[in-house]
Amino acid sequence: MELRQLATFIRVAQFKSFSRAAESLGYSQSAVTVQIRQLEEELDTRLFDRMGKRVILTAQGQCFLEYANTILDTIHNARFALNEGAEL
Repeated sequence: MELRQLATFIRVAQFKSFSRAAESLGYSQSAVTVQIRQLEEELDTRLFDRMGKRVILTAQGQCFLEYANTILDTIHNARFALNEGAEL
């Protein structure tokens, strides 16, 4: 599992669209699709239900979204703490 996959997952959940998430991240839609597919394979669960161009989180996806946000928030806080210490 890679941090960029978590960030991509969060963005897809936010926009409910692979193409809008890709545009906001500066990725191709196929790159977003691959990242989500790899994440789903690693977790052995479907994170999104695909309905045409719209996607919605599955129950497992909603649960994982909370963990993904916590992970990225923790990393952000760690980086901030380290940068704050460097300024002293």
